[in-house]
Amino acid sequence: MLIKHLFPSMFHRRLLLLAAASGLAALPLAWQLTRLTIARNVTLRTEAESKLVRRQWTPTVRGSVLDRKGRILAQDRPSYDVFVSFPVINGDWAQEQAVVAARKSFGRAGWVELSPKQREEVISKLLGEYQLHLENGWNKLAATLGITRAELDARRDAVVTQLHQRQQAVTERRLEKEKDEALKRGEKSTPEQIAAMEKRASSPIAEFRQAHVLASRVTDDLGFACGALGSEEITPDSVELEPGLMSVMPPVPILPGLNVTDSGDRDYPFEAVQLAVDRSSLPTPVKAKESLPLEVEGVACHILGRLRDKLYGDTAITERAMQPESGESAPAANTPTRISPGDASRRRTYLAANPAVAASVISSDGEDRGAYRDGDRVGDAGVEGAYEMRLRGARGTSTTRLDSGKREFVAPIKGEDVTLTLDVMLQARVQAAMSPELGLAQVQPWHQQESSTQKPGDPLYGAAVVLDVDTGEILAAVSTPTFTRRQLKESPDSIFQDRLTTPYVNRCWEKPYPPGSIIKAAVLAGAVTLGSYRADERIACNGFLIPNKPSIYRCHIYKHFSTTHSILMGHDLDGTEALMLSCNIFFYTMGKRLGPESLVKLYREYGICTPFDLGAGPEFAGQLGRRNDGSDLSPADAILMAIGQGPVTWTPLHAANNYATLARSGTELTPTLVKGRNRPQPRELGLDPRGIQMAMDGLGLVVNGERGTGRHLTIDGREEPIFNAKGVTIWGKTGTAAAPEIRGRDPDGAGPGTGELLEKGDHSWFVILAGRDRPRYAIAVVIDYGGSGGKVSGPIANQIVHALIAEGYL
Repeated sequence: MLIKHLFPSMFHRRLLLLAAASGLAALPLAWQLTRLTIARNVTLRTEAESKLVRRQWTPTVRGSVLDRKGRILAQDRPSYDVFVSFPVINGDWAQEQAVVAARKSFGRAGWVELSPKQREEVISKLLGEYQLHLENGWNKLAATLGITRAELDARRDAVVTQLHQRQQAVTERRLEKEKDEALKRGEKSTPEQIAAMEKRASSPIAEFRQAHVLASRVTDDLGFACGALGSEEITPDSVELEPGLMSVMPPVPILPGLNVTDSGDRDYPFEAVQLAVDRSSLPTPVKAKESLPLEVEGVACHILGRLRDKLYGDTAITERAMQPESGESAPAANTPTRISPGDASRRRTYLAANPAVAASVISSDGEDRGAYRDGDRVGDAGVEGAYEMRLRGARGTSTTRLDSGKREFVAPIKGEDVTLTLDVMLQARVQAAMSPELGLAQVQPWHQQESSTQKPGDPLYGAAVVLDVDTGEILAAVSTPTFTRRQLKESPDSIFQDRLTTPYVNRCWEKPYPPGSIIKAAVLAGAVTLGSYRADERIACNGFLIPNKPSIYRCHIYKHFSTTHSILMGHDLDGTEALMLSCNIFFYTMGKRLGPESLVKLYREYGICTPFDLGAGPEFAGQLGRRNDGSDLSPADAILMAIGQGPVTWTPLHAANNYATLARSGTELTPTLVKGRNRPQPRELGLDPRGIQMAMDGLGLVVNGERGTGRHLTIDGREEPIFNAKGVTIWGKTGTAAAPEIRGRDPDGAGPGTGELLEKGDHSWFVILAGRDRPRYAIAVVIDYGGSGGKVSGPIANQIVHALIAEGYL
């Protein structure tokens, strides 16, 4: 009885234990079921719905760059290339699809049971349907492109013929190479080895797996129509494979392998400008009654910059241009730009800082419609690079729901236009004035060059900046030599490997120059302000600064004519006269009195060592001392820096801005190149009005005074004025600044700076203010290794004044 009573109890306990164990084993399954049905419900539903949606991106149009008068300097010229994959072009796609559909229709087990002959019969039935589908697709593409079917077939045949010829050539080279290598190893190839070689050599080249252009540079409408054709799908008619068994035919595009790629060009309408240059105001040796027809090329190229695309791109593009001989690794036609990681990170940073822009370009599923993809063109220099995010724009989308066939479109967003302060026609005229063909920017007899490296007729290069005094806007900024985008494409080494003329450098604000004597006006105004010079004080010019040391710190007049300015004038000099005569002794004395600390402070007030942040690529901010903080400067350095020599450098834009500041009575406006760009508020430098007045009076005497260093040229013993525009008043200063030598690479491999002497001498400066009633425009001209500022840069500055008149500014 006891056993009878225990058995049911033990049975129940075992049953309960078994149930508990089963429950525990089911817990993970229940948890997973709960997670899938509840926790991941939204995610899974999104994934499932995404498989029912087909999205196609539609390209945007990059914003334009305009000049101050609304003239287009850079714009997209939209066009598209229509690609089709090679297996579709040669018909192999139909065979591949027929095999896939046949296997799917019978299932794995059923397909294995079929004999080879039965399989061929099944595939043949399906092949006809897919071939018919391709025929309809080709007909629709021809109709969409507006060409005959015969013309489209001719293009397909040309691609097939070209690739088969390339395959044959590559096969022959591979086989020849293998045989040569075998001979070098001393092997005598057997027929079997030769057969193996031939098999390896005949492996398909990469182009058989790639897409090829069948229509290039088509219009917007055709590009979008072809894109829509490539995105639409239909299901081919079913085929009875055997009694009671119909084929399983998945949806396929109307024309498989069809793709449309943006191949638009960036157009620069003013890259080349035709001018008729008036020569009636030129110096006598190059003067003429007839205008000179002149085409200037590469206008504003340094400023506008370029795109990193298939023309000027990176390593990938260079490799494509070279086309590997083997054909094995040759990229597809129109190899896309390689996007760098920095592009994407800059994009994210920009959107984070501009939430309004982000809201307009981020799609409902969180995707950035302006994100970078292979094939995109990217601003890589100048304004194109600096304003890449604003110019870029965002793609549109074409979304098709496969379950309902409903289509939705989101229009692309055109990139934002950027307007510059430049006047492109003034820019072209300034470039013409600096063109060697006109005669001013080449070595002339009246220049009296002292450089041993230049010969009569050699071209001279440099920079010129024109600044609006009232607004600080840059009206023109020319750097020579310039370059064209054709040259970038065809001969980039002539730009980037030219150590002597460095065409790739924007000399206007990228290259450092010693200021030379053009800095003296600023030093005079600053010395009065800081109390280092009294406005009624006179200082003797003794020819040299330090008594009993006539070989150092000398005045130009003493060095060349063994006299002094005090003797020339019959009295010691005040600040105005010292500026008119460009007396080194006077300004050496200012440097000695100011000392390095005060001089560095003064130059920093004038903006040296502060970048302008123009938004057009790299800028040189200026240099004061070797450490750039003035801490390493000595009193001897300060003496030289007061005449613009020694450890101080700036740019032509600094020079024009400095003179504009003096013309505004000491109010500094940061120069601007892009309309609407934020810049600091006007800054009062607190200069003493007496110092400013002395500086302006001195600048007036430099050009207009009888003894002014920038008043006239001496040509064949006759004097003629440098500036000859009627009714225009000029204030200005010449400068001749000692420049570093340029040497080539040593042939023995010692490195740069040790080889052949390429260039030596002095840089030529002339900076002026021009206006009819008051100073309206600041013009800075520098010619590399040009020598005398008055003789070389002066006539160019005069032609810039005439250019301002021709364009309605004066």
